[in-house]
Amino acid sequence: MEASVDFVSLGMAIMDEIRSPSQPPHLDVLGGSGIYSTLGYRLFASRTATSRVGCLVLLEAWNTNLVIKVDEERLSTRGLLEYEDDTFGPKKFQYKTPPLKTWPAHLINTPLLGAKAFHFFATAEEVTKQHGLKERPLIVWEPFPTACAVQNRQAFMKACKYVDLFSPNHLELSAPFENTPSKAFQPEKLEIYASEFSEAMGRTGNGIVIVRAGEHGSLTVQAPDTKTWLPPYYSKGAKEIADPTGAGNTFLGGFIRGWNDTYDTAEASIYGNVAASFAIEQIGLPSLKHEDQKELWNGVDVMGRHSEYKNRPRW
Repeated sequence: MEASVDFVSLGMAIMDEIRSPSQPPHLDVLGGSGIYSTLGYRLFASRTATSRVGCLVLLEAWNTNLVIKVDEERLSTRGLLEYEDDTFGPKKFQYKTPPLKTWPAHLINTPLLGAKAFHFFATAEEVTKQHGLKERPLIVWEPFPTACAVQNRQAFMKACKYVDLFSPNHLELSAPFENTPSKAFQPEKLEIYASEFSEAMGRTGNGIVIVRAGEHGSLTVQAPDTKTWLPPYYSKGAKEIADPTGAGNTFLGGFIRGWNDTYDTAEASIYGNVAASFAIEQIGLPSLKHEDQKELWNGVDVMGRHSEYKNRPRW
């Protein structure tokens, strides 16, 4: 292990069962917010810097800085994801075993505790505790979906004071403001809601809100007046899309890497959208191989895809 770690996700690792009407079920698919956000960050790590990406589960093929924690009294987290049709739109998710969550306290006496950035997948109450962090790294909060509700709005605002980046998807962002969120996509309202959270965030009141909006792309807001919309790498219905599971988490990991590299919200969003494209080309995680001193994910050079996307006309 290296003593210096740039990023650790405290999201979950889940063994998923994925069902859709026209396909046989896919069993034991490795996923979860922790796995996919780590993927997003790892995609942009050079071969000489992979061990600066921290990970709490067994992903040896990615050459990450690995810590293994075993709880003999608990079952691994398992989930059931069911799509209602073949458009990857309406879906239901449920845990088949109680979720296993990780906190900085689990990293005591490991290099991972000193990471420069931490990703939390948590409720408002959980993220305010931060469970053992002694320094002040970059804190990234992805809210627990079922906690996104009107009655928790003030708790969310309070929790935002403890974080630097807040990243709900567009439905999770609307839920604390609307008792019955509209099914229509409303970008103007999303900008207003995101600005309210941004103004409440961090030590300076100008934190970054990253709204992951699926087929509608991404919105990044930083108070008082920075608002950036970018399209997804693949448009809706693209033949390359096999399963959108994990795309938002992967976007977030890529965004964090882009922010660490550039400190520019638009540039970081480009990283995020490129990262998400690798999550949706297959069921589960993309393949990694090495060829001529290059890493190829699904046979593609990541920075080559980054350059191609960056040079496209924007909205």
